[in-house]
Amino acid sequence: MKVKVRYYGRFVTLLNKFGDTIEVPEGYNVKDLVEFLKKKYPQLKNEYIEVSIDGKYAHEDATVDAEEIAVYPVISGG
Repeated sequence: MKVKVRYYGRFVTLLNKFGDTIEVPEGYNVKDLVEFLKKKYPQLKNEYIEVSIDGKYAHEDATVDAEEIAVYPVISGG
């Protein structure tokens, strides 16, 4: 299954791109996706990566079964 991965925040600068389209197997979860991205892009190796699926925060065991996935650094504020 092909999914669109959109990058946000400093990830755009680190990767010099706004997104990718990647092929993932059925049953792929958020944890698998994060590990894949860290291997594909060594500059993400030490980053904590947040993921949302269809606009909602996704836990690491959530299945990546949407057409578009958002990947962004941890955001804090007050």
